[in-house]
Amino acid sequence: MKEILIIPVGGTICTSMSTEGTLKIDGKAGGLLVENYLKSDSPYTDDVNFTLAENLYILSENMTVEKWNLIIEAYRKYTCQKVYDGVIIAHGTDSLAYSAALFSVVLENTKTPVFFVSSNERLESARANGNDNFRCAVECIAENITPDVYVPYKNLSDGKMLLHRGRTIEQCKNYSEDFYSRGSIDISEVSDLSTIEKRVSKNSVSIYGDWLLKNCVLMIEPYVGVNYDAYDYSKFSAVLHGTYHSGTACSEKSKHWDSYGRNSVLHMIDMCIDKDIDVYFSPARLVGELYETVPTIKNHRTGEADVNFMYGETKEYIYAKLVVAYSVFNDKEKIKSFMEVK
Repeated sequence: MKEILIIPVGGTICTSMSTEGTLKIDGKAGGLLVENYLKSDSPYTDDVNFTLAENLYILSENMTVEKWNLIIEAYRKYTCQKVYDGVIIAHGTDSLAYSAALFSVVLENTKTPVFFVSSNERLESARANGNDNFRCAVECIAENITPDVYVPYKNLSDGKMLLHRGRTIEQCKNYSEDFYSRGSIDISEVSDLSTIEKRVSKNSVSIYGDWLLKNCVLMIEPYVGVNYDAYDYSKFSAVLHGTYHSGTACSEKSKHWDSYGRNSVLHMIDMCIDKDIDVYFSPARLVGELYETVPTIKNHRTGEADVNFMYGETKEYIYAKLVVAYSVFNDKEKIKSFMEVK
C-alpha cells in the first residue's frame, strides 16, 4: 500500500463556483480529487492510501514569498510525523512554475517523489484536466518513479500528458492553457519510471533547516524604455535581471545624461554597487559568439561588485534559488558556491 500525502494549497484545482458567480477556493477540493480518482479506472485505486493536509486557501496569483513559507511549513509538519511514498501539492497554474522551482531547490536531493498538480479549470468542468493530472501523479508514485520534484500536466492543445521537472518547467504563456519545459517527458512513452535519471547536487539546502524565506530578490525584465531609477534597490540583497532572447540587455551610454542614463543596465549596476547588492543576469552566457553589449556589461566596474551570468536554467528556477540562497546564507562565498557561479 502506497501512502500519499496531499497538500491543498489553493488555485483553480481547489476552487468551485460561488453564489456570486466567481471562482472561490473550496475546502472540499482535496477530498474531491481523491473521490474522483477512486471512481476512475486507474489500476491502483486499491493500492494507495491518502492523507489530506489542511487547505492553505492560497490563490496562485496571490502567492508571495511569505506564503511560500506556509507551504514549506505544511510540508515539514506532515513529513516529520510520517514517512510517505509520495507527496502531491495541489496548486494553481498562475505561479505554478515558481513554486515547483522553489521545491526543486529545497528538495534537490529528496528521497520522496513530490508532484505539483494543477487544473486549467475547476474540477467540475468538463474541460478540466486536474483529475487527469492528479491521476498521473498517483500512478507515477505507485509505479516507483525516481524521487524528484515533478509537474504532470495534460496540455489542452494536443491532449498529451507531459511530465515536467520542477526545475525546468516554465510559466504558462498568455493566451495558452499549455505548459512546456526543456526535456519534458511524454508519459505514454515511458515503460519504467524508476529509470528516470535524477540530478543530485552537492550544494543543497535541507527543507528541514531552521530558516525562513525572505523577500530579498528583485527581478527585472528588460523592455523598451525600462527606467532603472524606478526601483528601490535598498530593500533587496540581490537583483535578477532577465535578458532578451539573445542574452542581451541595454548597455548603451545615453547622449543626454552625464553617466549611463536611466535606460542602461550599467546605471542599474552602478546603483547596486553603491548599495553592496549582487547582480545576476539570466539567461546569459559568456561563451560563443557574443554581442558586444555582453562583455560591456560583464566588464563594467570589474572587481567592485558581483555581476554574475547564469545560463542553462529557467528564470523561475534561478529566482527561487536566489531567494533561498540570500535567505539562508550570509556569507557571499557560500552563496556563490550554492548558486554554482564559476
